Amino acid sequence: RHLGFSAHGSVEVMRRFLEAYHEGMEFCQIQLNYVDWTLQDAKAKMELLKEYNLPVWVMEPVRGGRLAGLSEKDAETLAALRPEEKPVAWAFRFLQSLPEVVVTLSGMSNMEQLKENIEIWGEEKPLSDQETESLLHMAAGMMDGLLPCTACRYCTSHCPKGLDIPKLIGLYNDYKFTGGGFVPAMVISTLPEDKRPGACIGCRSCEKLCPQQIKISEAMKDFDVKPWG
Repeated sequence: RHLGFSAHGSVEVMRRFLEAYHEGMEFCQIQLNYVDWTLQDAKAKMELLKEYNLPVWVMEPVRGGRLAGLSEKDAETLAALRPEEKPVAWAFRFLQSLPEVVVTLSGMSNMEQLKENIEIWGEEKPLSDQETESLLHMAAGMMDGLLPCTACRYCTSHCPKGLDIPKLIGLYNDYKFTGGGFVPAMVISTLPEDKRPGACIGCRSCEKLCPQQIKISEAMKDFDVKPWG
């Protein structure tokens, strides 16, 4: 008797859905964590949901465990701010800092993780503005090496195959950061075959116009993954 929706789509897709069906919706579930705040544009999705006064349910709060096993350097950065907190707690404290979040779905593999989650969620310890800034700065460093696409779209006007290159690069970055993952493949499965990364013919016309000098053709070849499903 209560209706909500879950979304892996872009902000634009979510907005079109809400414009049509918001009157029946009571909540929305999105992928939200301190890395996807920028990598999957979760910040903009949150702002959109605030416009419609919709509570947020969170999936992938620890990014499939990725945020529970940080590098030694990143773990030390967080320990200097809160020595008593483990890396996984930071992922949850970040969510506790967002009043719009009302439900968090955390995947757990064993009893130890279950007990740890219960202990962390046993108290509210939201981050300060300074801690949030430090965490997001660290997250930006975790994404070093991803393609620096700014979505200027200069490339798209010269693609003979009409590929949405910025969108594909965004999915590629998600794919590389996760080491695979189902979301990029799932989104690609919704595209016509002639609009998927494998449709790139390697002509490099787009690369001549890219202000960031991204080797787009090489990325598309590397990203020729099998559609999901």
